[in-house]
Amino acid sequence: MPKIWENIWEHMKTFRPFEKINNNQSLKLIPLGGVGDVTKNMYVYEFGDDIVIVDCGVGFPDEGMPGVDLVIPDISYLKTKVDNIRGIIITHGHDDHIGGLPYIWPELQVPIYTQKLTAGFIRSKFTEHNLPKNKIVEVKIDQNLDLGNFKLSFYQVSHSVPDSMGIVLKTPIGAIIHQADFKIDWTPVSGQVTDVATVASLGKEGVLLLLIDCLRVEKPGFNRSEKTIKDSFEKAALETTGKVLITMTSSNVSRMQQAINAAVRLGRKVAVVGRSFENNFQIAMDLGYLHVPSGIVIAPDAISSFEANKVLVLIAGSQGQSDSSLSRAANGEHKQVKLKEGDSVIFSADPIPSTESAQNALIDLLSRFGVKVYYSAINSELHVSGHAALEELRLMVNLIKPKFLFPIGGTFKHMKVFSQMAQDMNYKKDQILEVENGDILEVRKDHIKLSGNIDVQNVYVDGLGIGDVGHVILRDRQKMSEEGVVVVVVSVDQHTGKLISDVDIISRGFVFEEMAKEILDEAKQVVKDTLERHTHKSSDWRFTRKIIEDGLEKFLYGATQRRPLVLPVVVEV
Repeated sequence: MPKIWENIWEHMKTFRPFEKINNNQSLKLIPLGGVGDVTKNMYVYEFGDDIVIVDCGVGFPDEGMPGVDLVIPDISYLKTKVDNIRGIIITHGHDDHIGGLPYIWPELQVPIYTQKLTAGFIRSKFTEHNLPKNKIVEVKIDQNLDLGNFKLSFYQVSHSVPDSMGIVLKTPIGAIIHQADFKIDWTPVSGQVTDVATVASLGKEGVLLLLIDCLRVEKPGFNRSEKTIKDSFEKAALETTGKVLITMTSSNVSRMQQAINAAVRLGRKVAVVGRSFENNFQIAMDLGYLHVPSGIVIAPDAISSFEANKVLVLIAGSQGQSDSSLSRAANGEHKQVKLKEGDSVIFSADPIPSTESAQNALIDLLSRFGVKVYYSAINSELHVSGHAALEELRLMVNLIKPKFLFPIGGTFKHMKVFSQMAQDMNYKKDQILEVENGDILEVRKDHIKLSGNIDVQNVYVDGLGIGDVGHVILRDRQKMSEEGVVVVVVSVDQHTGKLISDVDIISRGFVFEEMAKEILDEAKQVVKDTLERHTHKSSDWRFTRKIIEDGLEKFLYGATQRRPLVLPVVVEV
């Protein structure tokens, strides 16, 4: 059957007219992620026998999650209702909205509906994970979908990645608008302006409930336009005698375009470094969302062939991730990117909650290395948020005029500030929802109440090997306990990273006692060898912990065919 007919058939299977409305009808709304923790956005809308899911993102580990690469929503509630799920709708292409799909979709295998660029990003992730792509359905911004009791339409919004949209879910009890990340930018780089005309017309028709991104509610006024970033990049580059490295969110296509525009103006070649960065850059260029002049892009291994002051590098690692390209470059471990005095690194991304310390540590390491570092705390012109500030939120709420408000995509402090903003706009406190992940909201025409909750746990994604995406596995806490735990304690010189005492290794639930001594003695030597190879580098305990973890995971699996949780403890003396 041709693909177009497969897609039409999927729509026909879910179509049926609205049932007759009665006062007992209600919609069930359950946030599985995205409330109180900013990331891993996922929302379940359930009416009768029909379920529609909006977004499927990942979260990022904090310092208390050693060995964890990603955190995804818990879909235990959905596993017994797979036959009722009519589709997953994706609002835009950032990982905190699409990154969970490769891990969660195989258990659901339902259609995914989204716009062209986002579909391209998702296809790339599915290719990496050897997943079929026939259920990824591109929709146009003016297209309507009939998914059982849900009649869906979309409208365009500005954000830091093109093809971002708001979703209108019309149900038998009224219209619900799901407005994830957005901003009001009248001169966006992508040309995609927030469609306030459609938003206003929806408000006139009547909206029962508005879910709206609240992450930047603390920021007064309006955000600056994304177009102002190019001048900031140019100014920093003109002050730099060596290479210019710019790091940002790997799906921030608008920011990539600004960096390219600056490079063209200054006569610098552009190298793109980092797997996620390279993939998204290529996809955006192939689909026509990124305009790159011929001859300006060079391969990473060609960087050393050019004069340093003729190179601009777009590099992954804006959140200080220990296994990122920027982190490896800062530790002298990157094969193509060698930092020298005279180079500059521009952080064109603010840290998300939980990554502040990691980003600050990386900035500190780079500063000690001798390169000049530009970041928001010393230059606020290097980053423009993709999230609506206070006046932009007020504008959207005033245009839509919903009966009820549900702030999403922020921490609880953001939700509280949003609630006060709404009350200042004459909303009553009981019209503003303040809930947690797993809460079950019963939505009716005249009121919304909390009708219970489901237990949602963090589900961890643990990657084996450096950048070996093909072997990424899911392991929750029960699985980790079954495989055992290995704790490694090393004392290193804080200036050189050199080992200054013997390695201590303690294992629990990993190998039988008669096997432990021989294997753990070999493991100690693996740690010693690993550290000896890095004693000439500046000390970065996050990086040190990462290389110990990677080396031991490989050794222990080779020796035992088991994957214990490796917990390196680095004591700097």
